[in-house]
Order: sequence, then structure tokens, then C-alpha cells
Amino acid sequence: MNFDMALFMQLPYDIFRSAKSFNDKTTDDMQYGDLDDDDFIRMGITDISARVNPFKLIRYDNPSLSQSLDTGFGSPIPSGTSITKDECKQILFDEMKELSTMFAQENSKYRIHELIEHFHYGDGAPWRSVQPDLAYKEIIEWKDPKSTRGKIVKAIDEFFIYKQKIKFDLFVAKEVRDSVYDSRLPKFNRFEDNYNGLGISVHDIYAQNIKLIRLQRNALSWEGLLYFSGQDHFGLDKTDVTNGVYKNFRFFRIWFFLQRHKHYAFKPFFTNFNAYVNIKGGI
Repeated sequence: MNFDMALFMQLPYDIFRSAKSFNDKTTDDMQYGDLDDDDFIRMGITDISARVNPFKLIRYDNPSLSQSLDTGFGSPIPSGTSITKDECKQILFDEMKELSTMFAQENSKYRIHELIEHFHYGDGAPWRSVQPDLAYKEIIEWKDPKSTRGKIVKAIDEFFIYKQKIKFDLFVAKEVRDSVYDSRLPKFNRFEDNYNGLGISVHDIYAQNIKLIRLQRNALSWEGLLYFSGQDHFGLDKTDVTNGVYKNFRFFRIWFFLQRHKHYAFKPFFTNFNAYVNIKGGI
């Protein structure tokens, strides 16, 4: 049996699977329509919109005056016009889109708008797009000594080149897996993600899986292929919206209201992304 056959017989191989599982609908940020008016009052979230009072279905005659007012249940309600719930929903989504631009430059705002549209009309269906896939790949390939990809390459190099191991056995696999736990997993938390739309479009990466798809050993080198898959939740939990930072942004209050109020109940959804990444090493 040659080297390649010995390697291929054990592939593809799960190098890493996060403790948090994919498609987990039990988390708080995946709940919807579970709160009523009293719940919002108790959480101190009553100033939802600068344009409408969604609790009482009133559109403000002078929206600019309402921006600094608590327009919930304990304060005087600015003058306004009664509207239907459907009209209120549309106004809230339009406002959410406009507010989202503070998290993205002009040429990147489409990323957030695409997700907001899916939140509005997608009925909770999973979401995929080529842009997050490309960005995910870019982050994985980022030259960082603590990166997951870099740690995997170093671990395989250690055994194939310096220790002259012949095949990818369970012992080598364990060392490679351990190297991932000592790495910086890919996340959309770079500085540029604060203004390119990704930091808010993909709030975090909830679950990740890394597979070794191909591995070939040569005399003085080796090359392989990794498959990264990730998933986030486009949804907000109670901790998110009561956070001292997020609570101050009307964008998040509108999002939380549309998702969690029982009379609106727009469904959160899973955002999925993946990337194939080449790796190599040797002398």
C-alpha cells in the first residue's frame, strides 16, 4: 500500500466540531412571538421606534420629536395617526434598514438589507449567500500565528516532516484536533467587520465544523484540503437587547420587538456559510 492510499482510507475526517450544535432552535435567540406588552415594560424596552408606537399602532405626526421620548406606556404619547398593524410592520422594517447603515459603509449596506429582507419575508428559512462564504474563507486564510488554519498546518508539519510519520492515524488526528482548541477560531470580529456589514450581518459564529477532506504526503512535503462550515443565528436573545451597549441602539430594539412581540413574531433564522481551504507544508 502506498502512502496516498494509507492516508485516503481515513478521510474525510472530522478535525473539530464545536460544543454548540448546528440547527439548534432551543436557544433564546431563536425564539419568537413569546413576549407581550408587560414583558417589554418589565425589560425597560418601550421606546422602540422614532416613527411609530408599535404597541398602540400610532404613526407620529412629528417623528423627530419622538426620538428622545419614551413612547411606551408610562409617558405621554406624541400626537399621531392611527395605522394598521401591516402599515406599522412596514414602517419598522424600513426604519430598521435605514438604521443599519451605521454598521456598514455605503457599498456594504446591501449585506444587512438582504438579511433584513429575509427576516421580513423568509418565514425562518435558512439563509445562504456567496458574500459571507468569501469573507469566511478570507478570515480563515488570514495570516495569524494563532489562526486555526495555521495551527493545523503546524501540527501536520510536526508529524509528517519532523517526526517522519507515514500516515494520518488516530494519534496524529488527536494532536491536530488539540491544536484547534489552542487556536483562534474564525470569527467576523476584525476591525473592518464593524463597518463592512459583516459584524452585524453575522452577529457571531455559533457553531463550526472542520473536516480534513484530502491529504497527500510526498517525500519532503505534503498538501491537503480543509472544509470549514459555520452557522450563526440571525436573532436576538434577552441578554442581547438588555446589554448596556446594544440597548442604546434603536436598530436592535426594533429587531427585538419584531422578533419577540407576540403580535409581530417574525421568525429568526440560521445563517450558513462554508469554505474549502488548501493547506500545505514541508521543507
